[in-house]
Amino acid sequence: MFIPLLGLKGKRSQILHFAWKNVKIRYRGSYLGLLWTALEPILYFVFLYIVFTNIRLGVKEDFGIYLITGIVLYHTFVKGTQGGLGSLKENVGILSSINLRREFFPVVSTVTSSIMLLVEVGVLFALMPVFGFTPSWTIVLLIPILILLQILILGLSYLLSITLVFIKDIQPLWSVFVHALIFVTPIFWYVEDMGGIALEIQKINPLGQLIEMAHKVVFGELPTVNEWLYSTAIIFAILFIGYGIFQKFEKGIVERI
Repeated sequence: MFIPLLGLKGKRSQILHFAWKNVKIRYRGSYLGLLWTALEPILYFVFLYIVFTNIRLGVKEDFGIYLITGIVLYHTFVKGTQGGLGSLKENVGILSSINLRREFFPVVSTVTSSIMLLVEVGVLFALMPVFGFTPSWTIVLLIPILILLQILILGLSYLLSITLVFIKDIQPLWSVFVHALIFVTPIFWYVEDMGGIALEIQKINPLGQLIEMAHKVVFGELPTVNEWLYSTAIIFAILFIGYGIFQKFEKGIVERI
């Protein structure tokens, strides 16, 4: 069955149950608990905002909103893919005792990131009046952009989770990769100000494309048809490639883990 999610038809309630359980486990034992879902991107934002408004030349009007928009998508991508990476390994006990499709766990991990994304988007909207920013109607297009982000996370979660079963080194490598990604993704810099290798990477970076589209719709500009088509095509390609590889190697993963 080569269509992602089709094999999990009828498992919606179980997926939501496990996803919400993951959210609670993530912050269990901390004093602030689920508040960290909102505080993490806020603290990230405060640090970067202070740094780049003091040392960076060419900061434009409403840089705060520009920055938090990028941080919300980037932070969701990092947490979502890191969760997806360990989704099989961390649930090996359940895999060996309950008859569930292997793809259940990368999907649960992605839904977990979706729940946390809702909180982070709330942070974005909460900061708008703080900065005196009023969005235009185009911000409704943020919804399909965020959906594409979750599809990207799911595709990578399929790929990363099954890779970890066979190549343990992928975990530290991915951690280094996502932290390096912030420097070649338009979060605190503007695409029109960049050149060289950073701009070339941006052209093939699906996360960077989504963040730039998000910037546009938040600031009242419509992304081009080519931007929509390119982002959608590459993200669905990642989804189907990731799922195909996952299906090919999912047998016997309990023994390997």
